[in-house]
Amino acid sequence: MNVLALDTSQRIRIGLRKGEDLFEISYTGEKKHAEILPVVVKKLLDELDFKVMDLDVVGVGIGPGGLTGLRVGIATVIGLVSPYDIPVAPLNSFEMAAKSCPVSGVVLVVRRARKGYHYCAVYLKDENLNLLKEPSVVSDEELKEITKEFSPKIVLKDDILISPAVLVEESERLFKEKKTIHYYEIEPLYLQKSIAELNWEKKKRG
Repeated sequence: MNVLALDTSQRIRIGLRKGEDLFEISYTGEKKHAEILPVVVKKLLDELDFKVMDLDVVGVGIGPGGLTGLRVGIATVIGLVSPYDIPVAPLNSFEMAAKSCPVSGVVLVVRRARKGYHYCAVYLKDENLNLLKEPSVVSDEELKEITKEFSPKIVLKDDILISPAVLVEESERLFKEKKTIHYYEIEPLYLQKSIAELNWEKKKRG
């Protein structure tokens, strides 16, 4: 298969499978996603003499994560696939992080949302990956409760490492299971609530 997959929820991660060969890029520089992502993708394809139309599927991280970065990734993918209507594999960024983790057991994925609040999800990783707690926005206090409840073996925080190879593998799986979408159906997984909503929920809990 020919697969391109990328995630821009934090750092830029790009994976490309061309037949049996796998190529991976992780960008950790300081340039903004909008400046660097289109350039890196084009350079990768050009250096491999690879045409977009030859791709079977393109995977894209939909979050949770920084909304600006996610939109850059989604816009880049739409620009690539729309002329050819190539199937798109929507990739949950927290799930990709948990799958990238080399340790089996309960995995807590956390990323700061705003002061006092976090994006959070819990998974059980063994031969497969099982969701224990849906991605959501939680307060500092709730995060402590979740950590106590699930006793995670590992906590993935903030600058989470996502393997480009995992992005490619998951894109292939979704393609084979016919769980891809059209480019015009891509939506970021936006969990952020307003401060008013969060304060109201906190007040209700007492």
